[in-house]
Amino acid sequence: MYRRRKWRFLNIGSKWDRCTIPVYEAAARGKPVLLLKTLLTNRCKNNCNFCAFRVQRKCQRHAWDPERLASIGFKLWKDRRIDGLFLSSGIFKDPDYSVERELDVVRRLRKMGCNAYVHLRLMPGVSRHLIREGIELADRIGINLEAPTGGVFSELCPDKGDYRNDIIKRVEWLYSDLKRLDCKMASYGYARAGLDTQLIVGATTDGDLEYINATNYLYKKLRLRRVYFSGFEPIPDTPLADMGECSKQRVFRLYQVSYLIRDYGFALNDLLELLDDRGFLPSTDPKLAYAESHKELFPINLNEAGIDEMMRVPGIGPITAKRLISAREKLRMDRAANLVGVTSKRVLMKIAPYVMLKDKVGQS
Repeated sequence: MYRRRKWRFLNIGSKWDRCTIPVYEAAARGKPVLLLKTLLTNRCKNNCNFCAFRVQRKCQRHAWDPERLASIGFKLWKDRRIDGLFLSSGIFKDPDYSVERELDVVRRLRKMGCNAYVHLRLMPGVSRHLIREGIELADRIGINLEAPTGGVFSELCPDKGDYRNDIIKRVEWLYSDLKRLDCKMASYGYARAGLDTQLIVGATTDGDLEYINATNYLYKKLRLRRVYFSGFEPIPDTPLADMGECSKQRVFRLYQVSYLIRDYGFALNDLLELLDDRGFLPSTDPKLAYAESHKELFPINLNEAGIDEMMRVPGIGPITAKRLISAREKLRMDRAANLVGVTSKRVLMKIAPYVMLKDKVGQS
């Protein structure tokens, strides 16, 4: 019974890292990846205003013994029940103590011969030597920003440290140290799956402007592989218990914008012009909203357009753009019939208003 309660609290407690069950299906390049996901402990000395495990909130407290967790993870991996581990933690004593215990779990797994995927969350304020070891041991690694600016961070996490020094500087260290490492010969680790972080959305009244600015900086300057957005959900007996839940649509739109920055070559100003007077994104697809507000750019000639031009067209992403460029070497892209096989009928309907086709979709 105790073990069952521990699983429930330590895994549901990782909700701010976008999971509420012990083993869940993540996605990597379109392929499913089964991960054992847990907090090492929900004991925490901090008082984050949104967190179920803030120190002033009464709740059950549990912790994994690193050796025991490593043993469980190894067995699940050997039995092919999981493909890897996602490990985070509360800050029980200090950042280094928490990260050292996380690394202890991963060290044990690696010594057992486990070359499974490991996704590791480091703590704000962690020392640089532990960051370097974490990079060597983990396949993906990150530190949660929680907030897009120092002001919002101080509002949400009043005693979690200094935003610039304990959060941003550590992410910069991750980026700097990772650039120096050569992982070509390694069978695991070395952050081969890149760096990531998480932002909580909707816990304050701020709009989307700062989230877009932060995302642009993280992708363009620090080369993060992924920025996660977690919609705020009020927790009873916390200072934000009466705050409304963040809408799923808002989180979805921020994800769409983040992909436009990361994968589609959109500049920051292209996206900021979509914000309304309150600083929020439109309720429609931001890529479609951009196209509708820049009709002077369309239609484009698919036989002459470069990949960046193509990816501005609603319905065309990096993969479809590459297929179109490859296909036009054999066929002229001036007939809808010639696009069949390159993309679907549904996508054709979407892109038709923005490209030059002698016979529009439905008339071919």
